[in-house]
Formats: sequence, C-alpha cells, structure tokens
Amino acid sequence: CNFTFYKEAVVSTQSTGEDSGKPPKVIYVRLPSDIAERNVLLMYPLMNTGGTIHQSINELKKNNVREDKIIICTLFVTPAAVSLILREFPQVRILTTEVNEDCALHFGERYFGTDR
Repeated sequence: CNFTFYKEAVVSTQSTGEDSGKPPKVIYVRLPSDIAERNVLLMYPLMNTGGTIHQSINELKKNNVREDKIIICTLFVTPAAVSLILREFPQVRILTTEVNEDCALHFGERYFGTDR
C-alpha cells in the first residue's frame, strides 16, 4: 500500500468557533494536487459541536473532493455533531468508537479510568 499524508489545520478558539457565533478559522491547508481523485480519511479526536470538521469538509469540497470520498475518523462524537455533519453532508461517513452527549468529559473519564 502507498499512503500519502497531508495536513489541514482548522483552529477553533473561544474567539472563533460555535460559542462565539463565528466559524472556526482555517489557518493552513496543504493538499495533494490530485486530492479530488482520492479517498480522504479526515481524522479528529473528539467531535463536540462538529464545527471544525464542518469547516474542514468545506475546504475539501473547495478542492473538488466528493462527499462520498470523505470518511471522518473520531474517537467520540456527540449526537449534535453527527446531526450537523450528516444534515450538511449526507454522503460523508463517520467512523467512531462511541456517540455520547458529553464526549469531552467521557473521553477524560475513560482515559484516566475514572468512569468506573
């Protein structure tokens, strides 16, 4: 198998993001020239609101990547994030270990073993 890795950085802070009413800010995009012909594995550890991934998908679509070529890979995701992504991009696939209302807290509990 031949894999090529590229980076896209979309940053959401308190001043840019869903809490502020502003979309996450794209600060860096480096994609291969043939990205539109590839399958894309979009990796993001925790999807709480879905805003950052939404912005990343928009960047991929600007580069002619079809929705059905995008797979989101995340550890935990909230139902709200799933709803947002699938409402806006119905052909995108989401691969996750678990859907949970409070994925950030849930991750910390699982990681540190305090969920028992």
